[in-house]
Amino acid sequence: MPPESSGRSDQEFLQLLRAGDEIAWTQFTQEQSQRLYSYLHYNLPSEQDREDVLMETMAACVRALQTFDGKSATLSTFVYSIAQRKVADFWRKHKKTRELPEVLPGRGMSNKRLVLEEALEQLPDNYRQAILLRYHVGFSVTELADSMGLTYKAAESLLSRSRRALSNLLGDDFGE
Repeated sequence: MPPESSGRSDQEFLQLLRAGDEIAWTQFTQEQSQRLYSYLHYNLPSEQDREDVLMETMAACVRALQTFDGKSATLSTFVYSIAQRKVADFWRKHKKTRELPEVLPGRGMSNKRLVLEEALEQLPDNYRQAILLRYHVGFSVTELADSMGLTYKAAESLLSRSRRALSNLLGDDFGE
């Protein structure tokens, strides 16, 4: 979590956060917010929803970091496990439908990206989370397992099923 150049270990960084160090909290917020927002983009329907869930996630991190020991998971997997729960809370409160806008975003968004986003929306939540955490966020299988509360083998199996389901949904759309 802390930058390589800082020379601090995760445990030292965690202690600074627990102590309320403003510089550490600024660093933590800056490092996590952009990555989390990008992750939330694929899980929530609107910019406002993403911003709301991002703030809820960060607030939950502030509270939960007081008891997080850093021994069973990295700080990053800990943060994403909180984000996953906040996304699940959002969908429990909201009906999972979304209307297509009258004008689709055209700048920089390829047809393949739209097809991918539509396919991701059709996946079961745990499949979508596995795909996003592994390939969008860049978690290792071990981090994915920790984040989702699975064993390593169960995470591998989930990823395999998720990739197969996504491939079936995409069909020939991504063929060259």
